[in-house]
Amino acid sequence: MRELAPLPRIQYIRDLFAPEDDYLQAIRQDLEGNEFPIQVGSEEGKLLQLLIRMNHVQSILEIGTHGAYSTIWMARALPEDGKIITLENSPSRIERARNNIASSDVAHKITLIEGDAVDTLNAINDTFDLIFIDADKINYANYLDWAETHVKQGGLIIGDNTYLFENVYKDKPDNNVRPAAHRAMKEFNQRLADSTKYCSIMLPTKEGLTIAQKL
Repeated sequence: MRELAPLPRIQYIRDLFAPEDDYLQAIRQDLEGNEFPIQVGSEEGKLLQLLIRMNHVQSILEIGTHGAYSTIWMARALPEDGKIITLENSPSRIERARNNIASSDVAHKITLIEGDAVDTLNAINDTFDLIFIDADKINYANYLDWAETHVKQGGLIIGDNTYLFENVYKDKPDNNVRPAAHRAMKEFNQRLADSTKYCSIMLPTKEGLTIAQKL
């Protein structure tokens, strides 16, 4: 699925504030050319970098590696001794992600774990400064259950695609969105909007980005 041409204001932001280097551009073009969509734009990658640096993040857990495009954006913002663990279930995506990570300048910061995240998360007992969720939408509420107990106080939980393809604010989803995914995403956003637990906001990015800091 090739990304449609971005709105002029998005392209302006990408060109001025978040230009890709040759390596990230090659990853994106490969993913788009193979009908393997990436889930963040360069402007969101740069926003993630800004949040990582502003909050002195040293450890990240990413749910949904895809082609490692977002992984590399985030890893580049970590200090040299920082780490990012990223989880992916799709064999075809894992092969691409491994190759992209191995050829990057930040391979030493990244650990890729293969398997269903619902299962693999149960084997991870560490806590993290930032947890980035960009995976199957039907499990967002389940991923949040885990994230709430594994993000450090003051740490960040970030979810991508939280507009749910323009469906999250509808009473009934479109036919291309499963009702279970619709319920899960509504719950995900509602829980992170709880001001007694989080300082949070949903940003109007191309696909919606929910950002919450654990109080």
